[in-house]
Amino acid sequence: MAFAQLTCRESLRDIASCLNSMSTKLYHMGFRGNISRSTLADANEGRDWRIYAQFAQVLIDSARGLYRGEEFGVELDETV
Repeated sequence: MAFAQLTCRESLRDIASCLNSMSTKLYHMGFRGNISRSTLADANEGRDWRIYAQFAQVLIDSARGLYRGEEFGVELDETV
């Protein structure tokens, strides 16, 4: 799921297609075969959503420090 976030993937189909297009490199990333949507869905279902909420809060706090005093165009309090 971190791969999907970092590469701006929008759906399980998009994630699976992208990963399967790099099939020769999957072994180095820890995958042993083709990636299917159902496998991704099962993995995502078992993951606690609070991990992502906490990580988003860390990123927001970091952005506040970096852009303090600048007009950002988006209210960071309202993004999560």
